[in-house]
Amino acid sequence: MPADPDLAALTSTLAAGAADADRTGAWPAASIRAAADAGCWRWVIPTAFGGLGLPPRAILDRYEAVAAGCMTTALILTQRDAATDLIAGCDNAALKQELLPALAAGRSFCTVGIAQLTTSKRGPGPALTARAQRDGFVLDGRMPWVTGAAHADVVVTGAVLPSGHQLLAAVDTNASGIEVGPPLELMGLNASHTAAVECRGVLVPAERVIRGPAEVVLAGRAPTRPLVVSVTGIGHARALLELAHNRASRAPVGFTEVVQSANDAYQRVHTQIIAAADRLLDPAPDTPSDEIRIAVNDLLVRLSAVLLTLSKGSGYLRSDPAQRLVREAIFFLVWSAPEAIQLGTLQSLLTAAVRP
Repeated sequence: MPADPDLAALTSTLAAGAADADRTGAWPAASIRAAADAGCWRWVIPTAFGGLGLPPRAILDRYEAVAAGCMTTALILTQRDAATDLIAGCDNAALKQELLPALAAGRSFCTVGIAQLTTSKRGPGPALTARAQRDGFVLDGRMPWVTGAAHADVVVTGAVLPSGHQLLAAVDTNASGIEVGPPLELMGLNASHTAAVECRGVLVPAERVIRGPAEVVLAGRAPTRPLVVSVTGIGHARALLELAHNRASRAPVGFTEVVQSANDAYQRVHTQIIAAADRLLDPAPDTPSDEIRIAVNDLLVRLSAVLLTLSKGSGYLRSDPAQRLVREAIFFLVWSAPEAIQLGTLQSLLTAAVRP
């Protein structure tokens, strides 16, 4: 559990609403309010704009606490913060002054739609294109994965120009030509209301450009970014492990020993993440982010197997929390997972499977 009692309380509060969010698919407004009451809107925003400007380790501790309670809330929050980080880190002072105070106060909600520049590249050309015109840029195409799209006032998105250069911009969701699709039917986390967003001739004024045109617009992101998915995963691993401990208390001794081994594996990965988090402010941090992410994925798959086995047939019922935690754990195999992470995860799992 987190050492900070306020974070422990936040985890507990969010956990109480996690099953309902999964069962109904409704936007988890009460859980988001609970996170807001804990200061979540202000964590990553600089103090000059009404935020707390927390250091990387403190931010990551909070993400872990949120994920241990409710992965839906964690996904919504981390996507919002990814967008906010990109705005806060840009050189467009007027845009920061326009957007960040309202975001810190919770008067506005933003999210990010950049998968088309990172892990969701498909087809012969870019999914979202931009063309320059006198007063800005025009966007055409699709953002394939936008969490909380229907609830957002602003989406931070990336597009590709005919030259191959990229553009990063803050797009108002009420702009002409924006169409937010229905929530995607996912294996889990449906209450995140993740959807595709279509752009048909959407005008982005020059003053809404965050970065670019440039060869790569996502370079130089916030120092927490390499560890966000991993620390969220270790938070979810804690939820899996706690339920496994509960189930093992009623199982034969051999099963208890298995859970203790799983706990040891969790502690090793958690220690690795904390050590990396503590180095993020070093002048040139050597963060083994891929190695850590693969270790987290491996841990989540194994803990899922442990929990479901201990839960027996009842764990496969939709009324049992085990099945929800397992489905949410599998999400990490595809969440912001480039090919190197995917391959490394499979190699890690299969190496143990074929070991003599």
